[in-house]
Amino acid sequence: MAAAAAALGLTMLSVTPAGALPRPRADEWWFAPWAVKDIWKTTRGAGVTVAVMDSGVNARLPELSGAVLRGGDVTGEDTDGRTDFDKKNDGHGTAMSVVIAGRGGGTTGFAGIAPEAKILPIRTTHTGGVINSPQVIADGIRYAADHGAKVVNISLSVDASRETDQCPAQVETAIAQAIQHDVVIVAAAGDEGDKANLPQYPASCAGVLAVGAIDKYAQPWKGSERQDYVTIAAPGVDVGWVGQSGKYYPKTWGNSASAALISGGVALIRAANPQMPAREVVQRLTATAKDVGEPGRDSVTGYGVARIYHAMMKNTYPVAANAPNPVFERFDRLHGGRSAPPVTAPPAGKKKSADWATPVIGVILIVAVFAVAVFAGLRRRRTLNEASRSPGPEPNRRFDPAGSPKPGGRPDFLPPEDMDERSR
Repeated sequence: MAAAAAALGLTMLSVTPAGALPRPRADEWWFAPWAVKDIWKTTRGAGVTVAVMDSGVNARLPELSGAVLRGGDVTGEDTDGRTDFDKKNDGHGTAMSVVIAGRGGGTTGFAGIAPEAKILPIRTTHTGGVINSPQVIADGIRYAADHGAKVVNISLSVDASRETDQCPAQVETAIAQAIQHDVVIVAAAGDEGDKANLPQYPASCAGVLAVGAIDKYAQPWKGSERQDYVTIAAPGVDVGWVGQSGKYYPKTWGNSASAALISGGVALIRAANPQMPAREVVQRLTATAKDVGEPGRDSVTGYGVARIYHAMMKNTYPVAANAPNPVFERFDRLHGGRSAPPVTAPPAGKKKSADWATPVIGVILIVAVFAVAVFAGLRRRRTLNEASRSPGPEPNRRFDPAGSPKPGGRPDFLPPEDMDERSR
């Protein structure tokens, strides 16, 4: 068959068998520091749908075989999202989808970070990546939330310098509705940090996890936006691009890929922790990030490089309930306090509790509170006694009380002096 294909001038396409573990390419350098293969022992993203708001997705690409759902189009055209209309860049939406959920195979063998996640394609741009209005972004977010996505990837950005609160009102409203649906919204911070460095929406909108870009040495990419809204960073330099034509572009850079990798990471976290709400997912990603550059938060990498394994393993890497959650703290301030989930009214005709029930319930609650307080006191005394005998783990500089042990014995991101010389 190979000889016949060669004689006909055809390229043989390989397809990774269903259920088989895809093998990442040698140049997918983020797999080792992120310990993705260790993560895959727990989950590969099955059961989670990631909406990709972009130029559409070439669902026929072998690298995405079986990954792409029937989606939608919010540009006014009648498509289902499964065709990529980006001719200028050979398929921006397709490339981001492969980074998220590529399944190997094809001519590239590219493996996405969450190869068993599903892609919900939402065509949001016209040819060349043009976005006509903020309403298109708002409609795309709303479509994703209404069609079961638990993660929304927006590797797109628009100048927000003239917008109130750096976000169009209709986009902020759509984000609030998606958050009520327990959706994590991930967006690229913007690619003009070394130029105009203007704020870019939807990354600049409250409630959005904005992602900056780093290279393999955990150094910020020069074009990554320098803005207060940047929350975390992820690989964005030399992240391969699989075009809708099937061609592979190994030397690409930008926050588009960074956002896509975090979206895939969120899919892994949510697949491993199906009961974990969106707020906690974002909080854990922030709290377990590895600080890079100057100590503390900065405007280009936010709270540091995301560590997906740490954020996913809730019991191994606990995070305090009151740990900072800047994305949702800003959202709550804008919306007048923490938004409550929709309240379902009791069925018509259902009787209220009898009047005598109120004081009885009150007495029961008082007794229960007293019992819990006594138990907590005893437990605290025992914990303090044990702590005096054992120093316990040494906390790192940030919010990870478990310190920084490495899954599989591998570092999460290495400083330049520790990198393998062959990879330079």
